[in-house]
Parts: sequence; structure tokens; C-alpha cells
Amino acid sequence: VGQAALEAALEKKKYKLVTFTHVDTSTGVLSDAKTIGETIKRVSPETLVILDGVCSVASEEIRQEEWRIDVVLSATQKGLGTPPGLSVVSASQQAIQTFENRKTPVTSYYASWKRWLPIMRAYEAGQPMYFATPPVNLIYAFHASLTAITKRAPSLAERFALHKEQSARLRKATKEIGLKTVAKEGAFQANGMTAIYYPEGLAASDILPRLAGKGIVVAGGLHKDCKDKYFRVGHMGISVVDKSRGDIDRVISALKETTAEAKKAKGLSNGLPNGQFSEPALITETSTA
Repeated sequence: VGQAALEAALEKKKYKLVTFTHVDTSTGVLSDAKTIGETIKRVSPETLVILDGVCSVASEEIRQEEWRIDVVLSATQKGLGTPPGLSVVSASQQAIQTFENRKTPVTSYYASWKRWLPIMRAYEAGQPMYFATPPVNLIYAFHASLTAITKRAPSLAERFALHKEQSARLRKATKEIGLKTVAKEGAFQANGMTAIYYPEGLAASDILPRLAGKGIVVAGGLHKDCKDKYFRVGHMGISVVDKSRGDIDRVISALKETTAEAKKAKGLSNGLPNGQFSEPALITETSTA
């Protein structure tokens, strides 16, 4: 949906809120959150802007106040580098006030902001308050991860730059192998995960087991229209921030070898120019997206 179509829809009808996904986990498509957020608020200031940042927080730059995004929703298991199990919500004053002024009751008891806002305000004031017992081990893990992200090297700006750098290297390497990405080249390719089509004539059974045999675990496709035609590589967090681990290099090397082996087994042409990359193999993290 282009900006003009978005503006036309907002001018035609009044919306309480608009939600959109920053990075589509199924395809690796990155949306222009800045333009979307600013456009909605310019045309319809009362409309709340809700950003799904599950696959983007800590991997993609998000300037919540500047881009006029009211709520960012995320989870801990991707760019935030913590085991799954925690939901993360960052809300603007406008979003909180809208909630507090709502007329209809919230249907959820545990997930209601009515229960959690007093807890948040008490913690911000340095006062103890209790509603429910969280998974304490995950809270400690999340604290450790946030400390590393916000208070240690590399800086946030450097962290985002590393994600862009390493994702670009991955895409360049896959292109040299002869593979195509699901997301179109350019500004709409995510920097924390990449979805890659299987080589022509090959399927998941030809690629994924071979990668696993080399110690590389990737995720299968999710989009209903083409889920059997591609796989996903996660390259976020420590896999790109700590280059000494060599995660990117190992994945690209394994991808190159696997593609060549699978094509040979099927009697297909390898298609690599002189069998070489223009630079050392590198990709991103081997985590499932």
C-alpha cells in the first residue's frame, strides 16, 4: 500500500487505530515505519499508531516519539536476545490516556493495562508493587540483554549499522550463489532476517538437511502462497554484533557448499562463477526466525 492510498483511506474514514508490521517474519519485508507513522498522524492526529516490532526491535532503528508511533509491541526472543516468554510494550501518553478513557470494559483480566499501569508507575517511582508473579529467570535474562544492548559496546547506532552491513553481505553472497530473496531488493529488505528462495529445481528436502548436517539451522517458509519455496535465515543480535564468532561466514560457506552439493546430486548446473565469492563467505545468524 502506497502513501497516497494510506492518506486516501484515512481521509475517507475515521479510525481509532492503525496497526502495521515493521518486519514481516514470514518474508523478511521491511516497512517504512517512519513514513507510515508520520503520515497517519498528519492526516488523522487522533488515530493511534500501533507497530508490531516482534521481528524488528533491537535489529532495526525505531524512533518511537519522532515517528509518532503510539505503541510498539515486541517479544524477547529475537533481536532482544532473550529466551521466549516475555511480551514487551512501549506506549505513548496518548495511548495510555485513550485506554484510561475507554468506555467498554477490557475482556482480558491478566493482560489488561488496568492491572499493569499501576505496577509500571510504582516501579518508575522506585516503589514495590505486586500484581502477578512474572517468570523471574526471564526477567533477569532480559535485564542482562538490555544492559548489553544499551550500556556496552557497540553503541545502539553501531549495532544498527552492523545489522545493515551483515545483512547486505548475506544478500550479496546469496546473489552470487545464484539465489533470490523473497523481499525485493532495496529499502524494503529487513536487516535482521532474510527469506531466500530455494534454487530452481531444488526443495527443502535437498537443502535443509544438508545445512543441518553442517551445523546450520534455518527456518522454513511461512507465507501461505509460497511457504514451500523458500527458507529463512535469522541474522540478529550477537550473530552480527560479535564478529569473532564467525556466524555469518560459517552460514554463507555452508550455504555455498550445500547448494553445490544439492545441485550435483540432482544433476543440475552449479551456476557459480569459477566457484568463488567476490569476498569471504558471510551471512547472518543461524537462529530460526
